Amino acid sequence: MHRQWRFLLALSILGCFAVTSCGGTSSQECKILSINVSPAAATADHTAAPPGNMQHFDAFIGKVPPGCSFITGNIFDATWTVSDSTNVSISNAQDSTRGNATCKNATAGAITVTATKTESDGSKVSNTALLTCN
Repeated sequence: MHRQWRFLLALSILGCFAVTSCGGTSSQECKILSINVSPAAATADHTAAPPGNMQHFDAFIGKVPPGCSFITGNIFDATWTVSDSTNVSISNAQDSTRGNATCKNATAGAITVTATKTESDGSKVSNTALLTCN
């Protein structure tokens, strides 16, 4: 009887380890792994009156871990930057103008527009598009 009790105890302990994965966590972290920017390339006329001198960019969820889902594909809290802030500005306002790039002068070719999403853990994902102002 003593032997049977030890066997059942050992079996119970092994079962606990199997269920708890040896103390590890079984839940995966659901966060955005990549984003996309649309349009990928655009041109605007810096001499045109608004909105002709502007281009709106959107950031979308590109990839998430399997089993994770998000309410929307559009990323409304992306931070926008441009590689040539002398000739192009971009809005980070908390309204419908967020992602609007405005050509102030002609650019010497395409400039880079970058959207960056900061996750709750501080990690960041970014992607880029091109804008030419002529």
